[in-house]
Amino acid sequence: MSDAESAGDDLDLPARSWSTSAGLVAVSWLCTVAAAGWLAVLIVTHADPTGSLLAAVATLGLLVTSVWSSRARPRLAVGPEGVAVRGLWHRRRYPWSAVTDVRVVQARRLGRETFLLGVDVRDETALDGERLLVFGRFDLGADPVDVAATVMAARH
Repeated sequence: MSDAESAGDDLDLPARSWSTSAGLVAVSWLCTVAAAGWLAVLIVTHADPTGSLLAAVATLGLLVTSVWSSRARPRLAVGPEGVAVRGLWHRRRYPWSAVTDVRVVQARRLGRETFLLGVDVRDETALDGERLLVFGRFDLGADPVDVAATVMAARH
């Protein structure tokens, strides 16, 4: 399965979608199960209260990450009608007329250069009427620079 999936019937511009890779989602769930097992052993043995707290925090964090990466699929989709973004609880669709800007933002994190995809949209539900959607490599399962080129091509 490739990073971007074709999901449309339009011959000129098929819909494209991006999401966290299935392998990362599976590893996330395996780590969640391992952390929950560690927590269960610590609780049953009453061995280490500090370790139990650490295991509980790790399990909870991994569980939230696993649920998020499983539920928010596909994270970003574009097609002839516009952009669709999926989160944990909802899916929002923005027509191309509401998309005001698509750009790649370069940031320095932990001593290395990273790229993020930024999409500015007009949204009546936001406080100021605008919303900035930011996606990284983990969200998209692909290079944000390549995704930005695809989104900009779909926009025109």
